[in-house]
Amino acid sequence: MSRRHDAHESVLDRSARRTSRLPGYRAPLPLLRTTGPAHAAPEEAGWRLTWLGVPPLGIAAALAPVDPGLVFGFGLWLAGFALLGNGRLPRLGPLDHLALLLCGWATASLLWTHDMAASQVAVQAWWTVALLMIAARHVLTTRRRLLVVAAALLAGTVWTAVRLVLAGRTDESALRVGLDGVGINYTAYALTTGTLVCVMLLASRVGNRLVRVGLWLLFPLFVHATVLTGTRASLIALAAVGGYLLVTRVHRHAWAWSVAVSALLLAVVPFGHLTPHRPEWLDSVFNRPLDDLSGRLLVWPIAEASFWESPLVGIGVGAFPSANPYFGIGAHSLLLTLGNDVGLVGIAVFVALVAQVIRDAAPASARRNALLVGVLVVGWTPIWLSGHWEISPVAWMVLALWSRLPVLLALPRGGRRRRRRFDPSLPRRPAPRRANDVRAGRP
Repeated sequence: MSRRHDAHESVLDRSARRTSRLPGYRAPLPLLRTTGPAHAAPEEAGWRLTWLGVPPLGIAAALAPVDPGLVFGFGLWLAGFALLGNGRLPRLGPLDHLALLLCGWATASLLWTHDMAASQVAVQAWWTVALLMIAARHVLTTRRRLLVVAAALLAGTVWTAVRLVLAGRTDESALRVGLDGVGINYTAYALTTGTLVCVMLLASRVGNRLVRVGLWLLFPLFVHATVLTGTRASLIALAAVGGYLLVTRVHRHAWAWSVAVSALLLAVVPFGHLTPHRPEWLDSVFNRPLDDLSGRLLVWPIAEASFWESPLVGIGVGAFPSANPYFGIGAHSLLLTLGNDVGLVGIAVFVALVAQVIRDAAPASARRNALLVGVLVVGWTPIWLSGHWEISPVAWMVLALWSRLPVLLALPRGGRRRRRRFDPSLPRRPAPRRANDVRAGRP
């Protein structure tokens, strides 16, 4: 009986294996297998050994857009189950160490906080989202596992959008449509982030043509649901992402400009004292005649004054709302919120954490990596500028996904192997002998 030729194994590999079985033979060099990028783990083996760590992360990702309270209540357990189910100790990288350092500094703020009760709740939230991110980075080491968690996050976002559309039909008199027990702005920011995940999946060429058509159909659903929330920052973010996708087709380094412009806006706008220069063009957007950005132009000076009282270490995580004498709400700005919570020290650690995410995504290695880094920065800049997104479960799960972009984009389209191009300078591989040739005595 003749053995069939294995198309995935070269003749040289088989001959070397036969030679290595001879007595006294010692291979001069180890055999190298070029099955893919060095940083991409084998799909099948990794999935069989560590699949128990994926379901807890999928549950957390699906619940995050629907109700963040459920994630804050059970997120520590889910992160623990994911780490235990993976079957091996986590290998912490610079991003993981920065997340732990930020949580440790937030915990240390309990020593000087102005509101102990609020700070204890905020510290638990920081540890929850950070450990979920670390667990996700530890488990999502293959493309398949990453796609499962991304699909779970997208499913939760779709469920949220459908609920908003149904609620909007039943209550046409509502100025802004939201979900019970969840902040309207949080829901809108989650919908915007779900749109960014759709862009990520399309850029990675996931699934077949039917799957990609389904992803394209989610864009109008998310946009319509975001309009129902009436959150202007989310609509501005979606428009900015659309403009960025057009610019990046003609400008290869648009992602670097987006990072620079985002950093400039985050540093200048909250401290720019814009009260005398209120943006009148936003007065009637979504039928909301408010020329103070829903009170943000009034809150920012108060948050800035509170920040300068203790600029180095802050006044304690979650303590600013109780220190706000007029509104009793948060600072609604990433820089002012972090400045009041953890001071300049915490701001430096958070900036280093985001920079490490961008570095792990490796934008210089490929065009799609750079495209997705810019999409995330452009989409989150309006949210960071005017909302609370620093301890969002959706945000930290997406940071984990983006930090694993090299794993997602490592394989070619559809996960198939690329065909080798013919090179006349290389020796041609001999064709395998067939059974009929052997019987006929042909060489």
